[in-house]
Amino acid sequence: MPQRSIIKPIKLHHLHPMKLRAHALLLCAALASLNIFASPGHSAPAIMSENISMEEVKAAQQGWCNALVAISSTYEKDGLKKAKSLAGDVIDAAYGYNLGPVAFKPTWATGEQTFRPTRRGALSYFVGGDSKYNDKGFAIGSPEVTRSPWVDCTIENVVIQLRGNTASTMGWVHTTAKDGYESTVDKTWTFIKDENGDLRIILHHSSTPFAGS
Repeated sequence: MPQRSIIKPIKLHHLHPMKLRAHALLLCAALASLNIFASPGHSAPAIMSENISMEEVKAAQQGWCNALVAISSTYEKDGLKKAKSLAGDVIDAAYGYNLGPVAFKPTWATGEQTFRPTRRGALSYFVGGDSKYNDKGFAIGSPEVTRSPWVDCTIENVVIQLRGNTASTMGWVHTTAKDGYESTVDKTWTFIKDENGDLRIILHHSSTPFAGS
């Protein structure tokens, strides 16, 4: 025979508050006897945090700098094909093109090609070699007639905003080429933490500092 419920239906709106409290206590006791409440001491909690930390932001920025120098060095030693392959890997790892259009405004871009919301446009900007774009390849090296590979890249932050699973930074990026050429650009990034816990750039604005009148 099927077991009858030990908890009888109660018309709560007919009960006095004191009786209502008593019935609530009896209900909790009945549920406890059925082992419905789990013991809190049997397992460690699994914690998922989408918040971006200061350390993660600085690591992502340094990773971008390291990648720039690596692409430049690869181009110098092994040529465009391998540099382009490496640049593609860097973009896939560091940028959010897998999530949608990226708000990427590079320094060395003008006119209709100023903005690079697609992966193809970003790759061309980094290493050139795409007939659709008029790019010399920023990551290859200095903009001089005789290109010199980047050998150093440093970040100087003025503002860092941490807002849950997104973070924005604003400041300067300083680069130095092998021949001593130095460059400083204004830089703004916005990062988002994806479902795998990796930081991805979803906004990248870069421009030459105003020289004054």
